[in-house]
Amino acid sequence: MRNKLIWLVSMAIISTILLYFQDHYKQLANKHRQISSSRIIGLPSKWVGSIFELKDSEPSGITYHPLRKTLFIVSDEGNLYEIRTNGSLIRTEFMGQEDLEGITVNPTTGFLYAAVEGEDTIIEIDPSSFKLTRKFLINRNFEGRELLKTGGMGLEAIVFIPNPLHPEGGVFWIGNQSFSLKPNREPSVICEIVIPVNSTDMKKEGEIIGFFPSKIIDISGLDYDTSRECLIVVSDTTNLLLEIKLNGDILHQYLLPGSDQEGIALDDLGFLYIAQENGQIIKIEDYRN
Repeated sequence: MRNKLIWLVSMAIISTILLYFQDHYKQLANKHRQISSSRIIGLPSKWVGSIFELKDSEPSGITYHPLRKTLFIVSDEGNLYEIRTNGSLIRTEFMGQEDLEGITVNPTTGFLYAAVEGEDTIIEIDPSSFKLTRKFLINRNFEGRELLKTGGMGLEAIVFIPNPLHPEGGVFWIGNQSFSLKPNREPSVICEIVIPVNSTDMKKEGEIIGFFPSKIIDISGLDYDTSRECLIVVSDTTNLLLEIKLNGDILHQYLLPGSDQEGIALDDLGFLYIAQENGQIIKIEDYRN
């Protein structure tokens, strides 16, 4: 009986020690992940070069069209461009909308969606005809709070994340531009938005259904990395590329090549395309793990 009691006490002590070290190692692992995500390193990549230049226009967004295997670019002046991934121009046209700020694609339908700064609207574009097919107004408020300030910096980046189980085929994520992280200033936020792209109710506004505050200013470009299941966020002022989970957690921070980055696009062959304010479209080979 005495030996059994000693054995039970010994097992209890060993279990307590193991639990302590398990918790300790978990804390160390979490701390290591936090330190890793906060470190800024150079983007692992290989420079390919400048493949295209917009003349007399400032690019404000870029997206890769997986069905057409081409790139679409929008400019501050309201122009839309389609180019091949080698930089050769296919078509360009004025869209009749001033200050387009960001462009994305629904890979299921092939339609393009561009954010219109100042209006806080999103327009739908047929990629074949370049015709504007629909226009969606975005409700600026979320749970009583005005996230997209009236008369503020406005929408600056947009990406569509498909979801076949969603009634609208997926959701949009948009970046609201701000040059300050101070309280009571226009918030630097990334918002999740539902737009009635599949619904018949055309009078229904786009609705913010969630958001997270950005830890950086001047969000200028968004894309979604399906392999890593994270947002790719570009900041013009800081020259940074951030990998961010949809809950707002930062995975990695990379210093981008070039300057004044206004948009970013990932293709399906491992290349990144960066639209710069000086009109150049930069192509680099992506070596992120």
